[in-house]
Amino acid sequence: MGGSRRSRGLGRREFLKGMAAFAGGAVSLGWALAPAGRCWAAGQARRFSPGRHKLIFVAIDGLNPRYLELDSRGVAGGSEGDWLMPNIRSFLGRSVWYPNAKCHLPSATDMNHLNALAGTSSAQTGILSVWAQPVGWTGCGVDIRPTSLTYARDDRGRPVDTLFSAWKRTRPDSKTLFITGKEWVGNMFRQAGKASGVDILVTGTDFPPYLDAPRKERFADPATDPDAACDPESSMRGYFAGPMRTSDVLSRLYSGQGSLLTMQMEHFPNHFPHDRWIVESTLAVFKRTDPDLAYILLAQCDDAGHCIGNAPDPDEFVESPEEPSRPDGCPDKPEYRLVSTRNGLLHKEAILDAVRDVDIQFGRLMKGLEDLGVLEKAVVVLLSDHSSVNHLWSDDFSSTDCVGILEEEGVVAKRGVLDPRDMYAFSVSSYGMLYWRENRHRASIAKRILLAHRAQNPQTGAVECPWWVLDRDDMRNGLDGVSLPGELHHTFYVDVDKERALVWPDLVILARNGWQIPVYNGHVPNVGIKAPAWAPPWRVYIGGHGSVDTLPIVAAVSAPGGKTGAVERPVRIADLGVSAASLFGLELTSTTVGRDLSGDIV
Repeated sequence: MGGSRRSRGLGRREFLKGMAAFAGGAVSLGWALAPAGRCWAAGQARRFSPGRHKLIFVAIDGLNPRYLELDSRGVAGGSEGDWLMPNIRSFLGRSVWYPNAKCHLPSATDMNHLNALAGTSSAQTGILSVWAQPVGWTGCGVDIRPTSLTYARDDRGRPVDTLFSAWKRTRPDSKTLFITGKEWVGNMFRQAGKASGVDILVTGTDFPPYLDAPRKERFADPATDPDAACDPESSMRGYFAGPMRTSDVLSRLYSGQGSLLTMQMEHFPNHFPHDRWIVESTLAVFKRTDPDLAYILLAQCDDAGHCIGNAPDPDEFVESPEEPSRPDGCPDKPEYRLVSTRNGLLHKEAILDAVRDVDIQFGRLMKGLEDLGVLEKAVVVLLSDHSSVNHLWSDDFSSTDCVGILEEEGVVAKRGVLDPRDMYAFSVSSYGMLYWRENRHRASIAKRILLAHRAQNPQTGAVECPWWVLDRDDMRNGLDGVSLPGELHHTFYVDVDKERALVWPDLVILARNGWQIPVYNGHVPNVGIKAPAWAPPWRVYIGGHGSVDTLPIVAAVSAPGGKTGAVERPVRIADLGVSAASLFGLELTSTTVGRDLSGDIV
C-alpha cells in the first residue's frame, strides 16, 4: 500500500505498557431493512467517470448533527453569519443535505465507516464492535481478534466488497487513499492487503516519509482556542470521592475533563492524532500523488467527546452553583459557568472549543483541496459515522453493571471463576453483547432479569429500566422503535455457517437515556485500548455512543453541477455507499442494503 515509515512514537505493545505506567497503577426508523438479495450493479446509472472525476469521503467521527443547528455560543437558533460550525454549514449550502440521516446499529465506529463504503449494515458484514470483537471460542475462553475485512462476509458468505475495490476494478491504474485518525480503522483495510483496493493508507503510526509525525495538542484547548488560559476545565472526580471498590475508583479516575483517559489520549498523539495533522497530511498526499478516491477520517470530534464531553443539547447545560476558579486577569463570562446536568464535571465552553476546532480544520481541508483544483472535479460526501452524547454520572456502579446483576441472580458464574462454558461480555459506552458458549437457554433468563432491573436516573429522578435487551429473535425481526428487522442478525454466520467462522451474540444490550454500560474483561474498544483481562469492570467514558440515541448522523453530498438543498426523507448511512456506486457506475459485488439516492444529487 505504498512506501511508509513507522511513527517515531510507541508501537501498540509499548503504548499499552506506557498507558499502564502513565495511569500510575490506578489499576422512525424510516424504512424496513432487508438485503437486496443481489449485488449492486450500477453501470447503467453512471453520471461521473472514475477517469475524469474524483470521489472524496470526509468522515467526521462522532459529529452530532444537532451541532449544526447551534449559533456561535452553542445556543439553539443559529443563522447565517452566526453558526457554531460555519464551515460545515457553508458546505451544506452547496450540497444535497439529508438532515434526517441515521447510521446503523450498533451506532459505533468501525462498522459504520465500512457501511458507508460498502452499502451495508452489520447484518451484512459481521462487524459488530470497535477495534476488536469475539470471533470464536478457545479451550479456556473466547478468541478476541481485531476487526478486519477478513471477517467481513455478506448474507451469502461472500467477502464484503467496498468502493475501493470496485474503483480499482474499473481504474486499476488510479491511486486511492485512506487516511484516518483512528489507526485500527485503517488496519481493517491493511490486513486485507491489495484486496482492499487501498493504495495509500495513512495513520498516525504509519505514514509516508514525507509527512511529519503528529504533535501533542489538548482537546479542550486546541491551538485555535482564543481563551485557553481562562475557560474552566474540570479534573477527575478523585480517588477518595466515593465508594472504594476498585470499579468505583477506576470509574472516577476516568471521569472528567482532567481524567486519566484524557491524559492518556493526549499523551499519545500518534495513536490519537488531531484533525490538524490529518488535514495537513491529506493535502500533502494530494499534492504528491493526486488520488482519485479518498476516504478522510477526522477523529477529533469523537476523541474529545469521549474525554471532555459533548454539547449538542443546549438544554442539558445550566449555570453551576459553584463559581469557577479563574486565573488572575480572566473575566467572569456567563458561558464559563455552564455545566452539564448529566455530569457536573463537564464544562460547556471547553467542549465547544473542541467542536469549533473540528469545524476550523474541516474548513482548512476544503480550502486546501479547492486551492489544489481538486474540488471542481470531485464528488464530496460529508458524513459522520454516528453521533455522541454525554453519559449519566451515578455513584451507584451497580445501576448498569449487567454482568454483576446476572452474577447476583446466579445466571452466570461469579467473576474469577474460570468456566469456559460460561457467558462472555463484550461491552463499552452505550451498548454491549453477551455470548454463551453452552447453556444458551440462560440467555432468555438473563434477558428477563435485565429487563426487570430498575435504576434511578440521576438527571430526572425517574426510576427506570436503563436499557433495551434484544435476543436473537429481536435481532432477526427487529424491535419497534429500536432496531430495524434484520439489522443485527447475520444470516450467513448464524443460520448457514452455524457460527463456525464467527460467533454471534445471544443478547445485545442498548442503553437508554444516556446510561453507560461498563467495560468488562479489560477491553476498551472505542479507543483501541486493551487493559489487563483481569481488570475489574469500570465505566471509562464521560461521553459516548452505540445505542439508539446516537443513530443520527450528518450526511451531505456535493457534486459538480449537481443539485443543492435539504432532502427531508429519512436515509441511512448505507445509502451513501450505494449512491456513490451509482454516480460512478461502480459494481459492488456483495449484498447491499442501501438505497440509491443519486436522483437527489444530479
